[in-house]
Amino acid sequence: MSRKKSFGLDLTTVVKAGPGSRMQVPKTFAGMGSSRVALITDKGLIEAGVVDKVAEAFAESDVSIAGTFDGVRQDNDTRDINEIAGWYKDIGADGILGVGGGSVMDAAKSAKALLGMGATDILELFGGRTIVSYARPKAKPLGIPHISTPTTSGTGAEVSQGSAILHAETRKKLIFFHQHSNSDFAFLDPELTVSLPRHLTAEPAFDSLVHCFEGFFTPLHNSFADALALRAARLILDNLPIAVEDPGNLDARGELQAASTMSVTASVSGRGAAPIHNFADAVGPHYGISHGLSNAVYAPIVLKNFPSHYLKRIRTFAQGLGMTTESKSDEELLAEVKTEVVNLMQICGIQSKFDINVDAKEYAHLVKEVKEDPAGMAYPLPDDVIETCLKESLNVNA
Repeated sequence: MSRKKSFGLDLTTVVKAGPGSRMQVPKTFAGMGSSRVALITDKGLIEAGVVDKVAEAFAESDVSIAGTFDGVRQDNDTRDINEIAGWYKDIGADGILGVGGGSVMDAAKSAKALLGMGATDILELFGGRTIVSYARPKAKPLGIPHISTPTTSGTGAEVSQGSAILHAETRKKLIFFHQHSNSDFAFLDPELTVSLPRHLTAEPAFDSLVHCFEGFFTPLHNSFADALALRAARLILDNLPIAVEDPGNLDARGELQAASTMSVTASVSGRGAAPIHNFADAVGPHYGISHGLSNAVYAPIVLKNFPSHYLKRIRTFAQGLGMTTESKSDEELLAEVKTEVVNLMQICGIQSKFDINVDAKEYAHLVKEVKEDPAGMAYPLPDDVIETCLKESLNVNA
């Protein structure tokens, strides 16, 4: 009798979803004992008026916004975390509200951990490592009421317990995991996403789609991850074309938010952060390319060039997407799934590769960065796969 591998599901964030759900944020903070909230966001969301939509909920509440930090970078880095923690103390806040995409929410989570663990620099908590994990019972409650209101549909950072952080000096991606860093409540309000430009609707959704691939095809796949990944992938394929063509469609946008939350949970449950994120995490920050766009470009490239990772389970995945699988080989089904991704990219106006010229020295550096990326350390990629995928995604003169 074969021994079943252990698996589990850790979703400790309470999720509230629906148009206008953001209006429940102040009374939720009050229920957690918070009266002075630190709002963390970025400048773009302030300029777009999205933050005002959240702040209006506090107009007639005894809970106030003690201050707004709008300095989170596109790829939040260690400076953001340390600055937020110091600012939080200065304004005398007693709760954290993250309003934004993955970088904002990851910055908020990491700053909460920094404050709750009594450190002064986030790098202290890494101890020289690129991945650090604080799990229960070692991980203790951080003691700071925390709510997330995502404004994009992709990372799922509103419920995940891990944060991606860029090292300000080395520019390497760090992964910080703490089992109490996730928000207490997440409000998925599609009204906060309707003003997004086309590319910010589309690109984050591909990060979510990649979470589906990685949660389903991981060697540590399990029933929880399978169910969430398959449903989330179907939601993305069905609703992203609607959302980019009809930005005001709240039903489609709400489904994309649900898919984002589900897909990251699938990825974490399946402990599957590879192999597409290996490339996105390494190449994206190096060239200042958004995380969603990086994942979009690498998804079909990796599907094509690393078939051994996908073929064993591709039939079940294709069936979950509603594809006809009878009389088709696994190779044919993998090609069809890849075509679905490419078609979705074309609908969204996303290019198939980056128009970036890379010389031999820089190419060698990128190969090294992909190999060392913390997202894929558990499942190292073959050298030939790394090299082929990089050459297909960039103009390599090596």
